[in-house]
Amino acid sequence: MTLISDDRSSHAPSRAGEGDRAGWFEPALLASCGTLFVVAVGLRAADVGIPNSDDLMRLVQVRDLLGGQPWYDLTQYRLGLAEGTAMHWSRLVDAPIAGIVRAAAAVTGSLEKAEAVARILWPALTFFLAMLALVTACVRTGRRAALLPVAVVGAFALWTTGAFASGALDHHNIQIALALWLLALLLPGSRPVAANAAAGATAVLMLAIGMEALPYVALAGALAATGFTIGSTGKDEARAFGLSLAVTTVAVFLATVGPGNWRNDTCDAFSAFHLVAATLGGAGLAAATYIRRGGLWRGLAVLAVGAVMLAVVTAAFPQCLENPLASLDPRLHEFWLEGVVETRSIGKLWMTDPFALPGLFALAVCAVVVTLFSLRKAGRDRRPLAVFLAFLAMGIAVTAWQQRGFVFATAFAILPLGFWIADIRSGMPARRSRTQTLALAGAWLLSVNLVWWMGAAYAAALFSGTPPLQQQAASVSPRDYCYTADLYETLQEEPAGVVLGATDIGASLLLYTPHRAIAGPYHRNTGGNLLLIQVMLAPPEEARTLLERHGVTHVADCLNAADGFEFINASPDGFQARLRDERNLAWLEPVPGTWNTPMPVYRVRR
Repeated sequence: MTLISDDRSSHAPSRAGEGDRAGWFEPALLASCGTLFVVAVGLRAADVGIPNSDDLMRLVQVRDLLGGQPWYDLTQYRLGLAEGTAMHWSRLVDAPIAGIVRAAAAVTGSLEKAEAVARILWPALTFFLAMLALVTACVRTGRRAALLPVAVVGAFALWTTGAFASGALDHHNIQIALALWLLALLLPGSRPVAANAAAGATAVLMLAIGMEALPYVALAGALAATGFTIGSTGKDEARAFGLSLAVTTVAVFLATVGPGNWRNDTCDAFSAFHLVAATLGGAGLAAATYIRRGGLWRGLAVLAVGAVMLAVVTAAFPQCLENPLASLDPRLHEFWLEGVVETRSIGKLWMTDPFALPGLFALAVCAVVVTLFSLRKAGRDRRPLAVFLAFLAMGIAVTAWQQRGFVFATAFAILPLGFWIADIRSGMPARRSRTQTLALAGAWLLSVNLVWWMGAAYAAALFSGTPPLQQQAASVSPRDYCYTADLYETLQEEPAGVVLGATDIGASLLLYTPHRAIAGPYHRNTGGNLLLIQVMLAPPEEARTLLERHGVTHVADCLNAADGFEFINASPDGFQARLRDERNLAWLEPVPGTWNTPMPVYRVRR
């Protein structure tokens, strides 16, 4: 096996930073070509498969922001019970999308066209940002020969995550892009002090946008601290990372958290907990760099910083050390969370959807194998390989816990695999043998994630006859699952009220109608989601009492919604079952125009 070389004599410039000035035309061109490829493919598949509810909800938040909702007010007043639901999403994502919509509206004169522009432009911009991180890593580390393989492997890998598809307005695409920048900036290369300072700021932005980035932010801090302790990272670099982490945390906290919430210690959104932990850790690491003694004293200082952080967090924010979903009502676990595809563990995947495993894990596992073999043969500087392994291991561990982590694990595999292909090619003679050509082709095949997804799909068709769940979801009709706007046109004409519908259609109700939706796939909407469960399982008359008590004016019954079938199985005589069997409860009035659609709608008679 040809390994990732750590000898940069044939790749790197003679002076630090000279490679940065060697020309950015080729890197920028490759990033642009990759972006155009993914945008073109995404536009062709824009109307295929089930949309992500989070993308729809993001557009609802953007509309509210443009409509005058205060910057610091993240409450979704049309979701849940009467008081609304305090969302935990960040304005750091709402703001740029809102800027695109406003600028496009000024040009097109149409809000609908402006939102269509944002659905294309936001994923494209974040994809370009991710590709730019990859090519920057090649330039910083003196691996310009790897630009083409990294760009090709990266374009396919990022495309297969689905996070950059047309219409993807959720925060996962920007999180992946920032994660790649974090990795690129932590690699040893040119301008190390500036790179570490930028890495500290990037880590804070990731954390402020979403808590799923917490493992990688914590890993970045651990790598900076460990590198400083063992002497592989200079004190100036570690100090830059720590100071940037602390200062950026304070700045982002002030920019995104209103004064009225400064004392709140919510764990699933940027709050006082993250302010205290990040500033203590960053400032503590920066302070430790002023110790002039050797490695033992550095290690003790870093351990002391960690101990103080742990003591403060344990004393002031003990709830943030627990699983935020563990305290959910058992009924929410049974009728909602257990059915969320992206939270499946590797054990559940093995039992229910084993042919999805290659697409989720294979690319990252291949990168780990390549990096481990390279580590055994590496020369003096093993730091790049150690950084690769650390990020890959974390990505795989998170994916094993919850399937959603695969987007990061896949992204982290791009650079080691691209470097590997480049080194195989550079080690071959001008006239290579058939065996060498096959070896290079094999490396390419192993490094393209599309090959793993296609292979898994063919294997599933051959051995089980049932395609992986993600392939099934990508091929179904959005209309059948109540995701198309036309199903909501009749409901939109009804007087503004309160709609009880399946969990998965909550965001669509908010986007396409003026009504308040009781249920939605968000863990903070505990009251609304529990009300849906109570009503659908209750006998019809008891359900009527609950609906009247909470001011529900309409019931939207999405016939193919997964939770509807679960309610019927759990309570064959409950309201959901009666709604499907008879459709003529005296106190429900069918709304004309919805009867023969995938989503019949009923008015609740008083």
